[in-house]
Amino acid sequence: MSHNILSVIAAMAEVATVTHDEPSTRHPKKPVITISRDYGSGGDIIAHRVAQRMDVPLYDEVVLKEIAARLQDDPAIVRMLDEGFGRAKDMWLYRLFSGRDVGPDTYRDTLMKVVMSLGRMGGVIVGRGAHVILREACALRVRITGTPEICAKRMAQSGHGTYDQQLAKALELNHMRGKFVWEAFHSRLSDASQFDININTDRMGDFEDVATMLEGMARAIHAGRVLAL
Repeated sequence: MSHNILSVIAAMAEVATVTHDEPSTRHPKKPVITISRDYGSGGDIIAHRVAQRMDVPLYDEVVLKEIAARLQDDPAIVRMLDEGFGRAKDMWLYRLFSGRDVGPDTYRDTLMKVVMSLGRMGGVIVGRGAHVILREACALRVRITGTPEICAKRMAQSGHGTYDQQLAKALELNHMRGKFVWEAFHSRLSDASQFDININTDRMGDFEDVATMLEGMARAIHAGRVLAL
């Protein structure tokens, strides 16, 4: 994980030397896939399998949070912002005594720089509104969904807790993820037009075929056979 963070910081330094004649995300070194997912839909499993198949890095929420925390020098504050931009108003005292300008704009700008850098390197980027940030990039933007009740049943059967616990968690996390993307980028996760592929996994017991399909699409986009960028 630390290696990933250092790689991203190095890529960001490289971005600063790129001329305007060389778009930073139009010709990534490796295929890029962004995956937005509902809790329990299998999105994390699919992301892991696609990354393995394509031999590219997997950047999940934890990695992106740690990158943002490293750049901001205060993980607690970054976690607070990550929970919702609306909580920025609660940090006025912190800014007063620290003298640091930590707020939604700072967090969003840092996140965008990180994701844009990942978009140049290639890999599977999970969550954090990456599909919005890379909407003009050479990237496959995927949305993986599932009915909360079915997702909760799937998670409960996998030993993650009771059905009621998992249903409550699914509803809460899905709401928080949607709220984050709206507050940060004024985009709705329910807007299918924001994604290249929308997949409902309610009737899927195995995600291997999904991973195979996404690998093929990502390679086609990277090779320039699909998108006219």
